Amino acid sequence: MKTIQYSIFAILGLSLIGFSSFAYAESGSMSILDQTVDYDIENGQIVDIYLDVDFVELILDFVAVDDGIVEITIPRGLLDSKLSETEDDIFFILVDGFETEYIEIESAIGTRTLVIPFFGGDEQIEIIGTTALEPVKMVEIEIPGWVKNNAGWWSEGVIPDSDFVSGIQYMITNGIMTIPETESGQSTSADIPGWVKNNAGWWSEGKIPDSDFVSGIQYLITNGIIGI
Repeated sequence: MKTIQYSIFAILGLSLIGFSSFAYAESGSMSILDQTVDYDIENGQIVDIYLDVDFVELILDFVAVDDGIVEITIPRGLLDSKLSETEDDIFFILVDGFETEYIEIESAIGTRTLVIPFFGGDEQIEIIGTTALEPVKMVEIEIPGWVKNNAGWWSEGVIPDSDFVSGIQYMITNGIMTIPETESGQSTSADIPGWVKNNAGWWSEGKIPDSDFVSGIQYLITNGIIGI
């Protein structure tokens, strides 16, 4: 049965002097929420790396063929451990559920690099911090079906620009129509570009998807033609 590995570096005969001379069995990187995590591992193979936001931890699943180490560079934007905005804290690290020593060999502006030892047969490392990147919540586009009729009439000149714009504005501000969050521009009296009206007509005929129609609406919002 394993005990808490307070002196694991000594047990494995590892020292800071030796790190630079290791011939790593595997080097690689993984993209997690658009953040790149680089790693080197000796006597093992990384299976997966993923972020658990609920527990504020980065988890490494791996196969350890013998005692070894993993060196991992963690973007601060993905996971960090802080005492304050300007002062770092230590990470809490578990290997197969047991608290384990580690060495931080580099603390840069955007990243922190850790060296974590493990025993042969270990399968998981948990790096627990204080802050983790929240995944971006995707907003589904919701457009009432009858809006296509209005878009078609508008593209054909049956209803004026002002009626169409005011209708879209009303639906967005009252939650009838949902689009991805869009920053409003300064109010302007600029004319609506022809391509927006063309998009509306093609969308009403089913020639282009909802996302293309919404891109035109977003253009009107960011340029202050529609205020929300």
